[in-house]
Amino acid sequence: VQPDVIFDLEITPNRSDLLSHVGLARELAALTGLPLKGLRDHTQTTTPAQPETSNLKLEAPEACPFYTARIIKGIKVGPSPDWLRQRLESVGLRPINNVVDITNYVMFEMGQPLHAFDAAKLDGGIVVRHASAGEKFRALDGNEYTLAESDLVIADQSRPVAIAGVMGGEESGVTDTTTDILLESAYFAPSVVRRTGRRLGLHSDSSYRFERGADPMQVQGASELATKLILTIAGGTASETLQFCLLYTSDAADEEDSV
Repeated sequence: VQPDVIFDLEITPNRSDLLSHVGLARELAALTGLPLKGLRDHTQTTTPAQPETSNLKLEAPEACPFYTARIIKGIKVGPSPDWLRQRLESVGLRPINNVVDITNYVMFEMGQPLHAFDAAKLDGGIVVRHASAGEKFRALDGNEYTLAESDLVIADQSRPVAIAGVMGGEESGVTDTTTDILLESAYFAPSVVRRTGRRLGLHSDSSYRFERGADPMQVQGASELATKLILTIAGGTASETLQFCLLYTSDAADEEDSV
């Protein structure tokens, strides 16, 4: 076995494009003039798909101009293979289960955070909306948070199931009994994620990337790569990707907070 090498790099806030292995590889290729090995992105990755109908509403396009969701049915949640566990441990992450580990792997590979919901725990379709003042949310960290109208949430027909770009909910998380998932890949306005994270004192690897500006061109490719890995490692059948896509522009929602 060849010894591994770990590079400890500090990325400046203006270089969010370097918060992934692909991003760093692109930069090194440009600086050295050496050819980039492997794919520049995974947009062309193909996965077998069957049509799936779903109720998906985007009510806050200024805060989320690009949202995708894909249903994957019949998976088997369990420990990740050794190669995946080793990759995550090498960047300081604790393996959880094969589905969650795959979303984390893709985030570090491409810089695009993903989230998987247990589809059986969702009440109806997904709505991307602003929270109601005083709305309660229990996050994956086990704590309950009181939301404000400026917070963006991913909700089902009953309650929020994730704080957009920050953290998923405890009630809809993937567990060993999960068989069907809804895989989310989206672009969220940095200022919206940043305000919510600061106000709640809630931060994650996902929010670290979203609040600095994720690459909207990686949204679809990250979903494709994660789906391919899930089908290979956990099995199942994938539906076609359902998405809302608006032209990405640097608008007022993306401006730095005045406070």
